Amino acid sequence: MHPITFGALFSVVISALSLSLTVQAAPQKRETPRPDGSTIHWFLDQPDAPASKVGLVVVMQGSSCEPVAKSEFLALTRAVFPEFSTVTADKYGIDPDADFDGKDNASCPQRYHAKSTSSQRVADYQQILNNLSLAKWWNGQLILVGGSEGGDIAARLAAQSRSDAVVLISTGGGTTFGELVRASLIEQMERQSVPRDQWLDIDGIFARARANPESTEVEGGYSYRYWADSIDLKTVDDMLKTAAPILLIQGTDDTSTPLYTARTAVDAFIKEKRCNLTYWEKTGYSHSMVDLDGNDRLQEVLAQASSWARYQLEHSNVSSCMKPNAFDPRT
Repeated sequence: MHPITFGALFSVVISALSLSLTVQAAPQKRETPRPDGSTIHWFLDQPDAPASKVGLVVVMQGSSCEPVAKSEFLALTRAVFPEFSTVTADKYGIDPDADFDGKDNASCPQRYHAKSTSSQRVADYQQILNNLSLAKWWNGQLILVGGSEGGDIAARLAAQSRSDAVVLISTGGGTTFGELVRASLIEQMERQSVPRDQWLDIDGIFARARANPESTEVEGGYSYRYWADSIDLKTVDDMLKTAAPILLIQGTDDTSTPLYTARTAVDAFIKEKRCNLTYWEKTGYSHSMVDLDGNDRLQEVLAQASSWARYQLEHSNVSSCMKPNAFDPRT
């Protein structure tokens, strides 16, 4: 079996394109206490009157502090999996009913900066999955979907859960998070013609974060705690820890997650002779899946990804080249 399956070689009926993109009835608001006494605010969206037990899709947003109820990415993802139950969760310190534009980190509340990290997000989702493990409606199937930073969370969660399919969109994954951020910010400052003497001191921020990993001081849009938690980690390292089929989707014109970071992740799978990665490279697409003509293609991409995930559920045999050398929950 070939180590990597590229989108051009993968052919299934894209039945998901014909699915209704009308969001189902309002998701159920749930609350689960964390060990530190704070509350995980999360949402469970279930299909109306399912005929039998159903699978579960866990959807993880990107790096903003926007309440998940306002996220277009999460709403569209829920819509292309109408026969599944879906779970989404707000980040630490985010009020699900808050009225602010979380896409601008300057508006994020201090309690978010104080405790929100990628590791905390993984722990929150794992706790939610543990709580749902005995749910009578769940047939045990688990699909993880993440966009941008959410893809990193999905990969980390896949490394420690019995997931059946993992979809990572605009995540890259082949470099450390710090290297990714550095490349993205430098490209942005060059594109905007920011004078060199006014460039953000990226390496200095990371150095101060490593020296103060528990600090809630905010620099570069995030707390030192947040930076220290992730800047030296590679998403691909977690991708390689799972035997679950992974779909990595990357736009060639993504300036937030440069194309080479995704190709580097593909190279890592080839080097390890692993065959559980499918890679789709979308020519001309941006970080948010907008094409060169300005058309938003996210809905189409998510529909294609949902069709891919269904195919994996129907062909769930785990071959030897899918398995990592280290322990995996699926083996």
